[in-house]
Amino acid sequence: MGMEVVGAEAAPAEIKVSDDVNLFQEKESKATAKEREEAAVFGSETTTNVTDLAPPTDVKDEWPEPKQTYAFYFIKVRSFEDPKLRAKLEQADKEFQKKIQARSKLIEAVRAKKAERSSIIAELKPLSAENKQYNGVVNEKIKEMEPLRNSLGKFREENNAMRAQSAGLCSSIEDLDLTIKMLNDRIVHESIPLSEEKRLVKEIKDLEKTRSKVISNAANRAKLQGTVVEKEAIQDQVKIIGEGIDEIKKERQAVRSKIKVLEDELKLVDAEIASLQEDLDAATARKDKAYELLQELRAGRDAKNAPFMQNRTVLAKARDYSLRNMLSELQELHKAEVDKFMSQWCESKAFREDYEKRILTSLNSRQLTRDGRMRNPDEKPIFIESQAPAPEPEPFPVKLPAKQVKEVPAPQADNASKIEAPSKGPVQLHKAKAALDADDVAKLKEMKRQEEIEKNKLALERKKRQAEKQAAKAVARAQKEAEKKLKKEEKKAKKKSGAADTDEPSESDAKSDEAMEAPAEQEVAPASTTVKKEQKESARYRNVVSRSKAPLPKAILKRKKAQSYWSWAGPAAMVAAVLVALLAVLGYYQYYYLPANTSN
Repeated sequence: MGMEVVGAEAAPAEIKVSDDVNLFQEKESKATAKEREEAAVFGSETTTNVTDLAPPTDVKDEWPEPKQTYAFYFIKVRSFEDPKLRAKLEQADKEFQKKIQARSKLIEAVRAKKAERSSIIAELKPLSAENKQYNGVVNEKIKEMEPLRNSLGKFREENNAMRAQSAGLCSSIEDLDLTIKMLNDRIVHESIPLSEEKRLVKEIKDLEKTRSKVISNAANRAKLQGTVVEKEAIQDQVKIIGEGIDEIKKERQAVRSKIKVLEDELKLVDAEIASLQEDLDAATARKDKAYELLQELRAGRDAKNAPFMQNRTVLAKARDYSLRNMLSELQELHKAEVDKFMSQWCESKAFREDYEKRILTSLNSRQLTRDGRMRNPDEKPIFIESQAPAPEPEPFPVKLPAKQVKEVPAPQADNASKIEAPSKGPVQLHKAKAALDADDVAKLKEMKRQEEIEKNKLALERKKRQAEKQAAKAVARAQKEAEKKLKKEEKKAKKKSGAADTDEPSESDAKSDEAMEAPAEQEVAPASTTVKKEQKESARYRNVVSRSKAPLPKAILKRKKAQSYWSWAGPAAMVAAVLVALLAVLGYYQYYYLPANTSN
């Protein structure tokens, strides 16, 4: 069995190896200088003493003794090189780097979404401030309208009080005098019984008693007539302020619709950030797990290389002693290390096997045998049992069908410990499959997340379109209501002017009512149109057959013609008007009242 040793030399303290060349060079330079001086002296006119040319007196200075060197050989312990452990370390390092890259991508995605969220918030801030301004303006207008409404309420209360007081009284003095005169004429000129006459006399007395009240009521009525102008002015102011409030509310509603869209986008972005944060937490956990595995493998390698590290410290200490020419300390260290190694070699078989494994690669590289001899030409190199496994090709991502992708199970933590069981070929295959499954599951999650994002975007667009349609419908309903109000006002004006008798509606009004009833009936019952058509066709067919067989009598025909058109058109118009009013109320409630409550 061969042993690998490292030598350490130590020289006496007086002479150092690094100083030999300098010492001889200095002496040589001195000798040449002396010879030059002698030559210069010999050729000069002035002579010097003969003692300068005498031979050297100290022989030790001219011919020193050779340096004495001490050699100490320490046993070298090589590092433990296990190809399997190295492959595991490389694989663990690759997995750790992959987890770091995946986590960094998720971090970038989260940062991008947070930047998008901050931009949405930046857009929301001015709109929210504008909404607050509109609310403040509306509140100010309402406060400005309150005293006007209070004054109108006072006028209304006074009018009601005056009406209550004048109940059962004559409207004026002239009316009172006329009533009393009529009663007197009746008593004088008519032949009535005594009881009736007494009753009329009593009624005349009662009327005379109310004369003061009639006078006061007339005075109050005159005062109220004087305040009519003021009341109309207040009503005009209230109307103007109300129109301004309506315009401000329309502008506020437009701002609120924008705020609602941005808030929906913000909720969507928050949901995406939450899902990305969950993925980031999972990626961080996977990265920490990979780092723990890498640290465990490194700790195992360091534990196996502990003798190598101890040997390195011993060799460094020996070199330090050699450089400082500490001969006794170096001898003691050498003796202690040799005794320690031999005791371990003789006592422990595991130590011998471990040392043999460590130096096999060195013996092979120097073409030596196990016992340290030179290898013969016909001898084979030393067989090392633990050969490094062949590098596995990196698995490329395989696109599985949709059905197979859904069937891929998620990797469980309990199965991970089972996969790490010691086995050679099947373990590697299982690891490769597990890596492929993990990649497929991650891609499947990403695809699902993208699909959810697209679905949310489509839902948001659909909500926008529905809101626009509802707004358009509300505008159309408001226009129809305004047209109806204008028509009613025109009719009232015509009635007041006495232009025509409007007890029965004209044909044009009936046509317009029928035209407005038709879309309302279509909206209420679109499904019943097909049934009605079938019934009409069957009725027509029956009528044709009956007419062909025998004509109807004239009395029945006249009776059919005599049926009134308004007997069914009037109720139908009323039903249609009620339905339109209900739809208008619902649209107003949904378009104005609900957004105001939600924003407040």
